[in-house]
Amino acid sequence: MQASQDNKNNAIDFSSIPVEALESLRLRLTQLASLSSTLTSYSEILDQTVTYPLPQFPTTEQEGLLTTLLRKKALPEVIDWIKESKENSTDILLKDDEDSTRWAAELVLNKRNEYNFNDESDGDMMVTDLKPEPKLNVDQVLKYMYQGVLPEKK
Repeated sequence: MQASQDNKNNAIDFSSIPVEALESLRLRLTQLASLSSTLTSYSEILDQTVTYPLPQFPTTEQEGLLTTLLRKKALPEVIDWIKESKENSTDILLKDDEDSTRWAAELVLNKRNEYNFNDESDGDMMVTDLKPEPKLNVDQVLKYMYQGVLPEKK
């Protein structure tokens, strides 16, 4: 008897929820999910597809739409946005962050002490055959990480 009275006191009032609007939104989101799924499944074909208007397309009346749809180059504001983000990413220098550098150095020292690097061939790991790679500075590493630009070989 006590449990049923607690349920009545804790009952949630659903009368203010716009059920029709939520149902309409759910149906629209279902159509969008279906469109997204279809586009994803045909992404390879769509990446290779080249579009051209048919001869009967009204090019003079729809010139703005046509140039927008056939644009191969990004819009100028998008190009500026990409350029700005690449420039800003090079301003981030790890060597300026002393805490991160100190943490990384301590971690490397601790991990190095866990392994036995020697020339004995008793089944331990041998590192004598490794050739040293050319050293990269922090800016080159970050440029590769953020922009995908490989450092130039000397």
